[in-house]
Amino acid sequence: MLKECLTTILQQTHQDFEVIVGNDFMGDILTKESLGMVDERIKIINHPRNLGELDNMNYLLSKADGRYFSWLADDDQVSPYFLESIVDAITKFSSPECVFCSYCAGSEYRPESIHSYGAPRLLHGSKFLRQYLRRELKTIGCYGGFKTDYLKSIGGIERLGVGFSPYSDNLLAIRAGILEKVAFVEAPVVFFRTHDESLSLSSPELSSYSTAQQALLSRCRDIFVNMKLSSGYKMNMFLLLKWCSNDFYSVLRRGGVYRFRSVFEHLKKMEQYARATGFNYLKYLLLQLSSVLRHIIWNMRSCAKWV
Repeated sequence: MLKECLTTILQQTHQDFEVIVGNDFMGDILTKESLGMVDERIKIINHPRNLGELDNMNYLLSKADGRYFSWLADDDQVSPYFLESIVDAITKFSSPECVFCSYCAGSEYRPESIHSYGAPRLLHGSKFLRQYLRRELKTIGCYGGFKTDYLKSIGGIERLGVGFSPYSDNLLAIRAGILEKVAFVEAPVVFFRTHDESLSLSSPELSSYSTAQQALLSRCRDIFVNMKLSSGYKMNMFLLLKWCSNDFYSVLRRGGVYRFRSVFEHLKKMEQYARATGFNYLKYLLLQLSSVLRHIIWNMRSCAKWV
């Protein structure tokens, strides 16, 4: 998968870039020769110890020399127009801090299906945020183009909760809400590979999700009270609570066991954030009731166990 990932980067229509690969697998020294690649723009760093995903990502950011930066997981790929579309947005909109892009998902990518990427859009940060929270913009928060200095100034990608920190990329996109301008490329120039070992698709670790959600809600509450977003504070919090609730029940389904205690603890935590934000309590109750009923119906159909 790493070789396929790197191949799609080397096939970019925009060729002015560098690639830094951080190898966390201490059992095998990675070299360009072992990958069958000799391109001088590729640099491989074999870590003497396993840094973990987020520390590895931030280490790579610290080593970047380019004016703009992007992360990419080794199991994903990019369209030949990925960098060109980002550079186009950077040029057209006078170097915004962030250029996000759409993506597609599946088990097999066919880059030849994307022949162009269309004109990028420029959004005010608050508008980008609202559309992102409504899931009207399909983007992965850590993919795209970011001013390197901007990423370093906010501390790179932030760990949330315990476990594999599933919402770190979402926080990166949400933080863009306080910016004056955010660019967005509509075309799916990123390919998110779906496979059995993908944590974000297969992990049933409720503790990773629930603790990360609590950290995300706390961080976003501070972001949303920013003066530029204050008028939309309650709606943004409502949309984020809805997002978290839907994700919680989706993860709960993966284990095939419906845990009353976990559901109760989740409802209690969500209620605390709903009260703290001061938003319509009835609206919150209807949100939670619809989520619970929807997943109870799923549970009955799938014959999952209740404990």
